[in-house]
Amino acid sequence: AREAMHLIELRTTPQGHPAYRRICQRMHRLIAEQAGHRALAAAMSFADHSAVELERLEAERAAERRRARG
Repeated sequence: AREAMHLIELRTTPQGHPAYRRICQRMHRLIAEQAGHRALAAAMSFADHSAVELERLEAERAAERRRARG
């Protein structure tokens, strides 16, 4: 369970690869719905199910702001 938490929380970040995001979001839903481990799925507080386009855009903007300051 701990490995699933780490994988799902890491790979569902907005910066994550779109294919990894979809797979891990599905894993998260299946843990709750199919396997019936709702408490475990709820404990994955950093699992992100938001729809993200241009995954790296915000990270690139933040990096640009840091470079401009520096």
